[in-house]
Amino acid sequence: MTFRAANSPLSPEAAADLDMFFAIEASGCNSWPMRQRREAEFARLHALPDAALAAMGLSRDRLARYVFREMFSR
Repeated sequence: MTFRAANSPLSPEAAADLDMFFAIEASGCNSWPMRQRREAEFARLHALPDAALAAMGLSRDRLARYVFREMFSR
């Protein structure tokens, strides 16, 4: 089950994608404060069509990594 705050800008699909990113990449860290500050950017990018993301050099499956790039770089 995905937790979404009532005032979250994320769609259910975007929230699930972000939850999966944190479950895999950030286990053991308190992600809520970090996530809350970046949800709007993630939601904005997640709402774009794949072609627009590709034009920006991004792909939908790497959006969370891009939004949180300074914290979880590889």
